[in-house]
Amino acid sequence: MSSSSSSTQLPYLWPTGALDERFQTTDGNLFSSAVLKDTGSSLSGDSRWPAFFPAPIAFLTTGSGDRTVLERTVGPMIVNRFPLVMAVSLCREQLSERHYARRSTMEALERNGTGAVQFLAPGQPLTSALAAIESEPDARATSRARRSGLAMREARQTATGVLSDAYLVYEGRLARPGVSLDGVRTYDRPWHDVGSHRVYFLEVVAIHLKTAIARGEKQVAWQSLPEWTPTEQVETPPYDAGHLADGRYVKGYTPQYRFPAAGTVAFEADDIDGDMSIRHLEPLARDQVVVDNERARWPCFFPSSAGMLTAWRDDRRPTAMPCGSTAIVSRLPLTFAACLSNSAINERYAPRATLGVIRARGRFGVGVAYGDADIVRAISYLGNVSGQTDPDKVRHAGLAALQGGSSPVLAQLPIHFDCRLTGEVLLGTHVMVTGEVERIHVRRDVTPERPLTWQPWARVV
Repeated sequence: MSSSSSSTQLPYLWPTGALDERFQTTDGNLFSSAVLKDTGSSLSGDSRWPAFFPAPIAFLTTGSGDRTVLERTVGPMIVNRFPLVMAVSLCREQLSERHYARRSTMEALERNGTGAVQFLAPGQPLTSALAAIESEPDARATSRARRSGLAMREARQTATGVLSDAYLVYEGRLARPGVSLDGVRTYDRPWHDVGSHRVYFLEVVAIHLKTAIARGEKQVAWQSLPEWTPTEQVETPPYDAGHLADGRYVKGYTPQYRFPAAGTVAFEADDIDGDMSIRHLEPLARDQVVVDNERARWPCFFPSSAGMLTAWRDDRRPTAMPCGSTAIVSRLPLTFAACLSNSAINERYAPRATLGVIRARGRFGVGVAYGDADIVRAISYLGNVSGQTDPDKVRHAGLAALQGGSSPVLAQLPIHFDCRLTGEVLLGTHVMVTGEVERIHVRRDVTPERPLTWQPWARVV
């Protein structure tokens, strides 16, 4: 998922061949497992991710005019709600032809202090932008926009150059030092170095959305989970919705997401510029806070996929929660970041018990879910029921957790990453935890004949 060739393949399939020799299967075991011991020399020839994790792909621009830098970014995510902050990860070390240092982009972003994350739908503009990035090396990153042949325009608050064909633009500035709603210092630096990569935090100052979408004349169509068809049957506990009490606020979830739609909030534009509707965000976090559960949703669509975070409680019972802000942020070592709510805002944004379990254990897992009705139902249950009120929430969600590993492996899921907690960053309403992958588990019925199928781009319909 980190190369130009893979990102232009629609859809993306994994695996396309046999798993590498590190994956070993024990007789009768549902999963093949691999221990990760990557080094710089071992990755120099092939630095592809050793297993699949679904990640959206976007374009990052910084600078303006002839000095606009255009770069592709894998796995951008919203990492904090109040203020609204997004994160992008850029390689800072030369690992291979695939993972090379994005020095020009990083220097421009740090010099300008502003950047825009933007999304293109499948079609010729998307193909042209990717081809320009692939053909122009990092040293000529300012030539990519011109090479693409695509029109550029200037963003409203930061003067950053953005692609005119983008249907959605998040305009941001590098996060500034401040304090959280709980009075704790945040963002001493607007980035966080994780292994071979640097994670930048961009506070959103404006959101640009095509007016036809803002008015509901068109929709963004996003499939947030990959597709897969298992062949192995797994014995599972019965689903029990007893802890979804009547009258309690329940967050909805569907992997077939449409924006705008009846289940989303309306886009509240402040003005219109050409064919774009623009919303300006309040400059202070406390002025952005919305307590109402529905209106506290993200103010606009942003593509994300749900990582299934797991950890062992002190009593060795498993806990799990879906996390839409989960991404691989470093290749060496292979590292996940997940952002969990840590502030009491409302029922949507409240301190997550799973965060405390991860801190206590120093280990967590990341499972890859897929678009199955039972899995989707389990995601909804786990996202709405706390382990504090239901210590057996994994079993009641209808999921089976395998014993023995450093993190609970959910048997129905095709891929699982065991991670060692390596750090955390307070972002405001959320905390970003990072975990180095130590072992990967892949079900034996994940094969080239039955691969996971993933679409990293949303469509406009």
